[in-house]
Amino acid sequence: MALQFRDQDEARLDAFEEIVGGLVSEINARGKIEAAVASARTPIRPSNMADNLQEHIAQAAETTAPGKWRRMPSAAGHDPMVIHEKLPCAMLFIPSIKGISHAFGEDSYDDDIVAGCQVLADASASILKNARGEG
Repeated sequence: MALQFRDQDEARLDAFEEIVGGLVSEINARGKIEAAVASARTPIRPSNMADNLQEHIAQAAETTAPGKWRRMPSAAGHDPMVIHEKLPCAMLFIPSIKGISHAFGEDSYDDDIVAGCQVLADASASILKNARGEG
């Protein structure tokens, strides 16, 4: 079994690891089967995105898809993971069909791609206007 959990709070991630370890200990104490915990790779720590940039995305998302969007933390291996400490970053995701992501079966509906592009364009325009003092 592979288990992956993400959160922007490192203490919460550490707590999840402890909970998983405790569950494995409980399973092993029952004596029917044996389980072990092994980390497949170095843990990915949260990459905090710039609140002001995320807010531009949120406003654009609400305009394009009122009530049909949500904020999501990400610890996936995206570009901001390696540059967020030097440059302000923000991320925008669109839905994947059946939730399949980072796999060969990943796909998105054309309407979601178009909506995502619209949100990106509107958020980018808003960020630029704000930087120029126009908004």
